[in-house]
Amino acid sequence: SGTEPWRFIKLGKETIAKLVDLRGRIEGSGGSFVSWTRVPHWIVVTYPRKKPDSGPDGNMQQREDFKSVCCAVQNFMLSMWSEGIGTKWTDGPIQRTEEFAKICGVDLEKEKVAGVIWYGFARGGLNRGVQAKYRKKGVEEVLDILP
Repeated sequence: SGTEPWRFIKLGKETIAKLVDLRGRIEGSGGSFVSWTRVPHWIVVTYPRKKPDSGPDGNMQQREDFKSVCCAVQNFMLSMWSEGIGTKWTDGPIQRTEEFAKICGVDLEKEKVAGVIWYGFARGGLNRGVQAKYRKKGVEEVLDILP
């Protein structure tokens, strides 16, 4: 429908620090916490939330909006990769909290969080001495052809 339903919110260092603190309070400092706190740049991605009484058409529109957002995120990440910037699209329980939304300026009555894109340059640069990863499945394993 050409609605471009996504919103990208670039987080500054102060906002990121608040989210790191939130994660520490909710989950503690174990596991991937250390690497999580070292991610240099963050972008929160949202899309419109349909009203609960919007019926089947509203539910379908929200699904279509989410699919559009997924395409926009992938395009963004591919664009970053083409410039030598590493990315990761992440989602988790912290991002589903009201406090996360408040810190990031997301109105949960009007928006849903699609995820966070972490990005930055790899230590030592990208693609230095790293073997290219190949797909695990070939086209014949993921494509069905009907008569």
